[in-house]
Amino acid sequence: MRGLPKLLFALLVVVLTIPTGVRADPAAVDQSFAAYKQALVEGDGEAASKLTAADTHAFLDETLERALTMEAAEVRALPLLDQISVLMLRHNMKPEQLRAMQKSDAVAYAVDQRAFDMDEVERLTAAPFSVNGDRAQAELSNLKGSPIPVSVHFKEEADGWKFDLLSSIAPFRAVFESQAGLFANLKTSDGKSGVVPLILHLISGRAPDANIWNPPG
Repeated sequence: MRGLPKLLFALLVVVLTIPTGVRADPAAVDQSFAAYKQALVEGDGEAASKLTAADTHAFLDETLERALTMEAAEVRALPLLDQISVLMLRHNMKPEQLRAMQKSDAVAYAVDQRAFDMDEVERLTAAPFSVNGDRAQAELSNLKGSPIPVSVHFKEEADGWKFDLLSSIAPFRAVFESQAGLFANLKTSDGKSGVVPLILHLISGRAPDANIWNPPG
């Protein structure tokens, strides 16, 4: 063998001798998704936390810190999706709940407290996962109220496949950024942006308090 055929043969040998556990396995991602969904439905915060990616934990911890400490001007300076994330916490949780959540594992606390629609989670189904290296994604079905198709993302870490919130919400971040000019025209009577309170109202069915921009006392 010479040249390209020899190279292809060598690559084939390498692939065939990789331990099976190293290869991307869609079934392993399916199992992690099923386990994550089961943890949410059963309110098992510890299990859900273990199945959550490290950078997702970091993002949630940062968002929680912002919800407890950021002043109005700082919140308004954040990207739109981050504003919504911060203010949604203030809108849905009492100050003492936010502080208790910060002192513990944020994912475990939220799941243990069942801070989401259990019936909606139970109805969610995912198409077969496509795997690319240490990343995997599948389109979700039966997701209520989403204006765009939504895919759930997982990433492979040292101890298995974990739910990847940051990749899962990336399409929403892109939509908000692309429509920033349009959203800027939605203002309240005091001339400030009104799009975030409107979105909170649409998601929760409740109008947010005018003081929501300020950190809890």
